[in-house]
Amino acid sequence: MVFIILLAGIVPVFSQGLFEQAIGQGENKGYGLNGYVRSLEWIGEKVGSAAWEQKSLYAEGALKLEAGLGKTGDAYVDLRFRSGLPGSNEGNSLNLREAYVILHFGRLSFRVGQQIDVWGRADSYNPTDNITPVNPLFHSPNPDDMRLGNFLFKGAVSFTRSLSLEGVWIPLYKESVLPVNRDMDPRVNFMETQLPSFELKNSGYAFRLNLDRPVGGISLSWFDGFEPYPGLQFGGVSQDREGNVRVDISPVPFREQVAGLDFETALGSFGLRGEFAWRRTVNHEENYNRAWPGLRYVVGVDRTFGSFTVLLQYVGHYVLEYTEPADPDDPTASPVLLIQYFNRMMFRQLDRVSHLISLHPSVSLLHDELQAEVYGEYNFTTKEYLIYPKVQWNASDMIRLSLGGNIFHGKRNTLYDMIRPLMNGVFLECRLTF
Repeated sequence: MVFIILLAGIVPVFSQGLFEQAIGQGENKGYGLNGYVRSLEWIGEKVGSAAWEQKSLYAEGALKLEAGLGKTGDAYVDLRFRSGLPGSNEGNSLNLREAYVILHFGRLSFRVGQQIDVWGRADSYNPTDNITPVNPLFHSPNPDDMRLGNFLFKGAVSFTRSLSLEGVWIPLYKESVLPVNRDMDPRVNFMETQLPSFELKNSGYAFRLNLDRPVGGISLSWFDGFEPYPGLQFGGVSQDREGNVRVDISPVPFREQVAGLDFETALGSFGLRGEFAWRRTVNHEENYNRAWPGLRYVVGVDRTFGSFTVLLQYVGHYVLEYTEPADPDDPTASPVLLIQYFNRMMFRQLDRVSHLISLHPSVSLLHDELQAEVYGEYNFTTKEYLIYPKVQWNASDMIRLSLGGNIFHGKRNTLYDMIRPLMNGVFLECRLTF
């Protein structure tokens, strides 16, 4: 009902013809309304069983409103209403995904409000992307739908046409969703996240210097704030109402500093991109919920052959001050050591050095009516792999059908083995864009 009322109130604006493109540059006046309506079915593995079940079933509508006031400022709203399978990640909700105002003062601009701010140039792995959180358990054929908004203050200044500086203040921490099933083990009690108090000292900030030229671009960045993914911490032992003993586990955010560099350019007919990040944490040996200091790096090469495009990437992790983690199959290991193992696994730090290769080919056929792509990756260190195929049929300019699925696989005590029951499956989406 709320969605219908909002739509009825905004549609007259659409009929007035006050639509402008490129809103956000401080040059246009008017309003722009667009959005989509979609339905999605996702069938996948059932946790703790070889059977399959409906993982997700939902209908969703989105309204995106842009407003431009010339050189004064702009505004943007992204509102989504969803009716989904009870108890799933995509249950009934009314979500104000983004809502912010942009103010222009010559070469200076300020953006304030609920925002999604994406950093980095690599594909899938972005070690410099630490500003806003994500929900990897949200079922959607579009990875961008997994991103979550947060309230930010962002400023930018353009020194020249190609050189600019951005600054972001994150006054309130918002966590990413951990890729775990909180009900997967009755012996474990997942408690609420111990969020940092709403104080000035717990806010985060980041800066990025951008140089964009016709031959390519490069950015230098610095982030000082809480890692979007909290680590897990042992919270003691408790009993449920039936007297069963359970181990209490609490997600606890930790602060980090990340210095980053990312770039993209062309070498003849090849595209070249890269991303490097140095992470610093303190007291990581005593506080096992924290990631260890280390380096993360991505280098990719892409090439287009007519309607066929392929992207090859290498992803690496190097852990500083490395020590061997505990054996998770050791029956004498304490809960602290087992939780520490999980944290090391989640942050890809079980080994001092790890190596991963990803391949992402895509092709467009029948005058762009049919598009097919496959994203695949293999971790040479942990022997994990992921295959994500998708086929998309553009039935018209507005209607699109997508069919695809996820295949996560890993040996015992690896990340992909743990999330496999949550992520594996096939999906079908019907989407109308207006």
